[in-house]
Amino acid sequence: MDSILSRFNDSRTEEDSDPVKREKLSIESGTNPFFLKYEERKYDGQYFAMYQYRLKVLRERVTQSCEEKWDSHFELNNRRIVKKNKVLDIQANEPCWCVGTIYCEMRYKPNVLEEVVNDVYGAPDLVKSYTDAEGSDEIMLEDESGRVLLVGDIVQSKPFISGTVVGILGMEADAGAFQVLDICYPYALPQSKLPQNPTAGKIALVSGLNINTENPKLSLKLQLLQEYLTGDLIDIDSVSKINRLIVCGNSINPTEATALGGCLKELGTFLGNTLQSMPIDLMPGANDLSDQSLPQQPLHKALFEGTIKPFFKDIENELFSPTTNPVWFKFNGIEMLGTSGQNIDDICKYIIPNLSTSEPDSSGEGDMNVRLNMMEGCLKWQNIAPTAPDTLWCYPYKSDDPFILNKLPHVYFVGNQPAYMSRDVKLEGGLNVKIMTIPKFSETGEIVILDLKTLEAEVVTIQV
Repeated sequence: MDSILSRFNDSRTEEDSDPVKREKLSIESGTNPFFLKYEERKYDGQYFAMYQYRLKVLRERVTQSCEEKWDSHFELNNRRIVKKNKVLDIQANEPCWCVGTIYCEMRYKPNVLEEVVNDVYGAPDLVKSYTDAEGSDEIMLEDESGRVLLVGDIVQSKPFISGTVVGILGMEADAGAFQVLDICYPYALPQSKLPQNPTAGKIALVSGLNINTENPKLSLKLQLLQEYLTGDLIDIDSVSKINRLIVCGNSINPTEATALGGCLKELGTFLGNTLQSMPIDLMPGANDLSDQSLPQQPLHKALFEGTIKPFFKDIENELFSPTTNPVWFKFNGIEMLGTSGQNIDDICKYIIPNLSTSEPDSSGEGDMNVRLNMMEGCLKWQNIAPTAPDTLWCYPYKSDDPFILNKLPHVYFVGNQPAYMSRDVKLEGGLNVKIMTIPKFSETGEIVILDLKTLEAEVVTIQV
């Protein structure tokens, strides 16, 4: 590896050694809804309050949308549709609509009691899907009063995910079974207007560095990534247009505890050297030394050696910003919402084997289209982590749920995905959101460069 790097250094001229000059982005930093003050964290509460808050907030939005879609003149089989305030108010053979929370009873979903009994609680989750190929899974709508089983073709053809709040239209066919004929989501959210004269600027996004000191090929690839970002591999004018780097989680992946120190040292070296050239936002991921429950809190400076510790000072926030997962950014007036991927990975376990469109072809686009569909679903459901706390660990909020969206971003990105793919999503009210997946760098060698002026993205591949 040293010989290869020395050849790069020998090829550089004295002029190339000058620091890359980059324009600063306009950064607006408000209150981070995902940040939890250490002294105020309490884990002794139950999740009932969080479920109630979610249902209360989203029920109002869904009800407004349902009333517009299925107004008082809407009829089914020549019978006027009526609104039911509670699930248990549904009566047989009466066309109606009702709002509630989706609950999925699935064969392979994690069960804490069973894990404790079998003495496997806390073990790594090796389940790739919660679904049962034999069809024993059940989809239900629930509220404070009870649950009703949902049946019908629409239940089989559309994704129903635990924790989403929706309105359903139909009638009770059998005792306790509701035939679903239509579904309704919350009304449109507001979105900040795009800048009329957008400022030029580019953001580099990378995820899944998965630094492992026992993998020299990966170490070389990481070194080449650093050389690319600092302008030592390509034309400086091109790379100088990249104004900031966002690391979207899973930066380390030690094979054993004894290798942890080496992984952190290598990560610190990469960050420290890259920070000499550009600002960095560092998000934690599932493999990183942060909370295992969402929202993950910023990585602590004690994890790093002295060379990087100075960058943790408050005065250096614009240069180096260890942040949360999920997180909101606002650069040059463009609002971005991102996660390190746990939310989409968990949602996909509810639906992938049951959807014919998910069968991956030789390019793997089938699976990636499903993942984009679920990202689009998060925007429609207005909840980026609906399966928390059911199958995704999260903090037990008592009077809040920061995963509920109160506004739409311009860009929604998810890290640590199998490949890069993007889509321009048009939501109710004619609002547009660009969604994109950020691939695992350790497997693909790819980073994504987002142009803030056009919201177009390109993929750069580092090959060894």
